[in-house]
Amino acid sequence: MKEQWLMPYAYKGMDLKFRLGLSSFKHVGIFPEQASNWDYIYDTVKAMPGKPKVLNLFAYTGGASIAAKAAGADVTHVDSVKQVITWSRENMEASQLTDIRWVIEDAMKFVQREVKRGNKYQGIILDPPAYGRGPTGEKWIIEEHLNQMLKLCAELLDNEHYFFIINLYSIGFSALILETFTRQLFGDRKNLEIGELFLQDRFKKKLPLGVFSRFSSVKG
Repeated sequence: MKEQWLMPYAYKGMDLKFRLGLSSFKHVGIFPEQASNWDYIYDTVKAMPGKPKVLNLFAYTGGASIAAKAAGADVTHVDSVKQVITWSRENMEASQLTDIRWVIEDAMKFVQREVKRGNKYQGIILDPPAYGRGPTGEKWIIEEHLNQMLKLCAELLDNEHYFFIINLYSIGFSALILETFTRQLFGDRKNLEIGELFLQDRFKKKLPLGVFSRFSSVKG
């Protein structure tokens, strides 16, 4: 087994490459169940006017970031781990893309500051862990902080041209709970989709890997 390798991913006009590798934290650098979200992001950004601003929070190695960039978005990628930001940059460069804005910071602090500045984004991607820490020891506990994070994201999201995606992996959150959160905090947004993330093997067995909620102003 090689220590590092490249994995291609193609969809329509999107031609991505991911630098994968063995790591001490048991990940190889990609969550393959996210492929449906990458396709969704690419199609949605392509259908939006101008150059939409997209914010990717808890962005890990940047699959969603480079999908948005490949579609022509102005992308801000936020993660608290410097090594993961470096890995994301390698994926961007391997995919022959440029100019993603990298931010090493606690996601909650970044969003709070953006709200105070009055900034708006046409796309927000949220992929929070059940538990995590910011670069200066800030705690993230999903049961305690998710509601506040979603309220802030609702303030940041543009009201005319928009898309929003959230993935949750904690077994304490069902698709129904996520739908309630979404409707309560974002109001009546267009084209709402709620579902489960899964991988299917060659015998058609489906491995559940989390739940998602996403919506956009773009007609399906």
